Amino acid sequence: MKRILAVLLVMALLMSCVSLAVAEEKKSLTVWIPQYQFSKAEDAISDQDFWDGVFDKFEEENNCEVKVEIVGWGVYGDTFFTSLLNEDGPDVVYVTDNYDLVKRDLLLGLDPYLTDEQKDNYILWSTAPENAAGEKVIVPMDDGVAIGYVNTDILAEAGYDELPLEWDAFIEAGKIIQEKTGKRAFLQNWGATSGTSALMLAFWPYYFQAGGKMLDENGQISINNEAGLKTVEFLKKLFDEGIFDEDIVTESESVDKFANGEVAYIVADLNKGNTTFTPAGVNWQYVFSLKGDAGFGARTATDSFAVNKKTLERGNDELAVKALVYITSGEVMDAFHSQIFYLPPYTKDASFVKDEALYALTSAHSDAIYVVEEFEAKKSFEDTLLANIQDMFQGNLTPQEVLDETMEYYNTQLKEE
Repeated sequence: MKRILAVLLVMALLMSCVSLAVAEEKKSLTVWIPQYQFSKAEDAISDQDFWDGVFDKFEEENNCEVKVEIVGWGVYGDTFFTSLLNEDGPDVVYVTDNYDLVKRDLLLGLDPYLTDEQKDNYILWSTAPENAAGEKVIVPMDDGVAIGYVNTDILAEAGYDELPLEWDAFIEAGKIIQEKTGKRAFLQNWGATSGTSALMLAFWPYYFQAGGKMLDENGQISINNEAGLKTVEFLKKLFDEGIFDEDIVTESESVDKFANGEVAYIVADLNKGNTTFTPAGVNWQYVFSLKGDAGFGARTATDSFAVNKKTLERGNDELAVKALVYITSGEVMDAFHSQIFYLPPYTKDASFVKDEALYALTSAHSDAIYVVEEFEAKKSFEDTLLANIQDMFQGNLTPQEVLDETMEYYNTQLKEE
């Protein structure tokens, strides 16, 4: 009997050791993603619940634990950059500005981990930046264009069947709209908390409509040119003619006022129409963009997913890349775009299209969609440009001085070289 008990005890110890070994082999990942769910509907699923649910399957299939952290947009850029500099940064991260991350070699080179088939499946893979070894370090996504929305009831009340889109004609129509309806013709988000947020809707689209290119032949930011001057002069004219005034709105206020039927035209992201304006009872339609000397022009951007290079030291680099591939798969992105926030397809195998009319409009103007590119000290540059434009609205700078002072400060204070 004692012998049997001894054998059972040995077996129990062995099983315990096996269980401990399995537990020790169970790896963990931390994933950072910004908030994208802004719906206030009762049945809206939160970002946290969505991603936790998505990763249930991944955890089971890979015997791992995934902790998803949802970080607010207001602090996201600075927070994730600082975290990647430190040892406590996430393993997989949603990336907004990638220039400094690439320059400091903080991201894992992805080429050795991905098959040719996987690389080919990413629609914007060819645009991804590379590290010193020539390896691409992000999986870029199309953030979607900043699209125009028109309140057709206000337009009709002012006697228009459609909104004049050429810059000067738009300003004249704006004055008539305000005179005949007593409502605002146009609002912009100049009161946004950061230059990046403001310029994405209220500067870069007009710069592209004026024929501007962000980077020169050396890959350096360059806006002190004819297109830059036309753009800033147009903004000043909008202000001087009263199309928008000193009541500079916050990032979301123009959307709220449009939803309340208080303004005829705004530029916003491509998710506002059927999710915000239609439920609010607004009769609206899309406009691709206004039209400058160079024609139509709308901006998009390429946020992305990446893997922290420190996963090499942590020994979970392969699992992290596997998670990145899973996050960006057609299956997961179709679910994200249908349940949380709609964006253009990430991969060729994605199939969800939320709005056929929007898809048709943006497809028809695909050659007029321009990417807001990355460059050194981009965030600080955009904060400086925003401050100078606001100073111009207050009568302290001319349009040319806005460009001169922005580029002078950038070249002498912001650039490292």
